[in-house]
Amino acid sequence: MCRIYGYVGAGPDETALRAARDAQLSGGPDQQHCVRGENWGLGCNRLSIQDPSHGRQPFTNAGGSVHAVFNGEIYNFRAIREELAGRGVRVDGDSDGSVLVPYYELHGDRFVDRLEGMYAIALMDLRFGQRLKLWCDPLAVKSLYYAVTGDGVAFSSELSGLTALRPRPLDVDPLAVDHYMNWQCLPNGTSWYAGVSSLRPGEQLVHDVRTVVKHRPRNTCPLPADDACTPEGLGALLTREVERMSTQSAPVAVQVSGGLDSAVLATLLRRRRADVTGFHVTHEGSHDSDEESYAREASAHAGIPLEVVEIREADLPDLIPATVTALGTPNATPHAVSAYVLFREIARSSFRVCFVGDGADEQFGGYRRHSTALAGDDETWRARYLDRLSLVPEASYRRLYTPEYRALVDSGVSSRRRSLELLGRPGPSRLEQVLSFDRLHKLPSLNLRKLDHLAMAHAVEGRVPYCQPSVTAFARRAPDALKVDGARRKRILWAAGRGLVPRSVQERPKQPFTFPVDAFMTPGTKLWDFTTDVLAGPRLCDSGFLSGPAVRRVLAEHTEGRDHARLLWGLMVLELSLPRIPGAPFR
Repeated sequence: MCRIYGYVGAGPDETALRAARDAQLSGGPDQQHCVRGENWGLGCNRLSIQDPSHGRQPFTNAGGSVHAVFNGEIYNFRAIREELAGRGVRVDGDSDGSVLVPYYELHGDRFVDRLEGMYAIALMDLRFGQRLKLWCDPLAVKSLYYAVTGDGVAFSSELSGLTALRPRPLDVDPLAVDHYMNWQCLPNGTSWYAGVSSLRPGEQLVHDVRTVVKHRPRNTCPLPADDACTPEGLGALLTREVERMSTQSAPVAVQVSGGLDSAVLATLLRRRRADVTGFHVTHEGSHDSDEESYAREASAHAGIPLEVVEIREADLPDLIPATVTALGTPNATPHAVSAYVLFREIARSSFRVCFVGDGADEQFGGYRRHSTALAGDDETWRARYLDRLSLVPEASYRRLYTPEYRALVDSGVSSRRRSLELLGRPGPSRLEQVLSFDRLHKLPSLNLRKLDHLAMAHAVEGRVPYCQPSVTAFARRAPDALKVDGARRKRILWAAGRGLVPRSVQERPKQPFTFPVDAFMTPGTKLWDFTTDVLAGPRLCDSGFLSGPAVRRVLAEHTEGRDHARLLWGLMVLELSLPRIPGAPFR
């Protein structure tokens, strides 16, 4: 697990490369190395987990004609090493990244189709000129930002690293605000800056001097024949994935929320090894969303100790800016603060690997909105579904826009219109249509980007068994009725979890990993004072994005008893995230 960066073309000087390195040190504190050639360079900040004594990056072949840097984990690397050995290629050590260059030389660009794990890979092939190649895993668990200009391509794991590589300040993309209001984040393929994108799930970019080509590799992972689409088959699959994802010698942490997904992982991990510790976040005061009792029962059932971390209200004015900075891209989900604190405490306890349950709901239909989407028969179901994913419904957030900004958004393809097109892509059933949208767009953009950046801000690797390609293949093959049947959701995973989780967790209603923003966002609290201070003179309004009177009206209505807590939180995060820009960026 690392942070990577680089360029090809008339690119950055040594000072810019050091700045890109230093901007991402928290995600790769152990080793920092860079290799450069004429008009190209690749750099890596390494977080050493798998075989720290080997796997020094950048990786280079014997002739010095192929170089690569890599962020992520390849879980089938030992099988790949055996395949290479059968071809007479020796790979020293037990580092997963060490197989990448020889495997690329063996199979060419399609070598990524045989990788099982999470990854962002950058490779410079000098054998036929200068060819920079970038790859992203099938669900974009690992982020990679890039900018294509007339001079070439620059890339980085984090947006702060990429901006350091650019010789001139970047212009803010005015449509980014519309993306955020619609998605609660900036979706894959976009960023704060015009001309800066991020690799989408399974995407590849190739630059060979004058031409840039993007395409999607297959990234398929066939299911073994013995994995029948039954609860038993899913249980066996998850057991195998957890086993091969937990082979490193260092101890393992697991986030235990108190729900099904993390409780299953906790038990499977404990069956594999004895050095597993659970971590759980609570929030000061008494809240209906509190799950500590369930987390303790799940940990006891798994046979692991549980560390409970409390977030205090007085700490929020410091925690929120720190979380926003670590994310590097706006994310409106309040529990991002909870995740930031969770990974901070995991790091302070000397853990470098943490298993999390992200992806289970998107794979198997765990959200209430999935049932609602199936129940709606009229043509407006897609718009209603997207309203549930937005910061507030579209009609409400558009009322915050200035007339000029609304006209700009309407003059092109708005974020909502693009989302409707993505959600409207045909599928074998409406459920799979919805789940494909969630897997390929909502999950990577909102959840996995948050996980990647907040975990790596504390030099912790977040591992996501439910996002493995084999689990995606299983979920897509499973009949709809085993996923969502009326009000019963994620049925096959609940059935697979029997015996792995306590009865209390089995019988409780679903509740997402959350943050009690409604309780904290009340007049007179620390959070309220902080939010009103941030929104008192917002650059969002000064820059022409949002209407000052409309924002002040939301604040006034909240003080009068109308609940705008989530909207105010989202506006506060957006204001803190907005890059420093002179004047109005779109007028």
